[in-house]
Amino acid sequence: MVEQPSPRRILFVDDEASIRLTLPRVLVKHGFEITSLSSLDDALAEIKTQQYDVLLSDLHLPEIDGGFKLIEEMRKIQPHCINFILTGSPAEESVQRAKAHEVAHYFIKPVKIEDLVQTIKEKLPGYSLQPD
Repeated sequence: MVEQPSPRRILFVDDEASIRLTLPRVLVKHGFEITSLSSLDDALAEIKTQQYDVLLSDLHLPEIDGGFKLIEEMRKIQPHCINFILTGSPAEESVQRAKAHEVAHYFIKPVKIEDLVQTIKEKLPGYSLQPD
């Protein structure tokens, strides 16, 4: 019998309640374990006590560039975590900052779920890209 790998853990941080209620449900169906939070402060506390494979953060939490603050801390505390930005307010300056922060991908809302899931799986080392 082949042992199934444990689900990859995603910390999803977005202050918009509707996306926080819908996106995690979809990601769970694709085999991820999700922790969903609404604030920068909660996320900063969470990354000090729990390990994650992926951080998917809104850019503004509602703090301007709160997502970058979270990524900076995640890099210090969990340097192997893969970081993604999700934003409804894209700007060239934030795209450049994302590159400087070595963000794996910069998603623009509304994002196609299939593209988001595929991109996350592609960036995870050793993740099987077999169909769900």
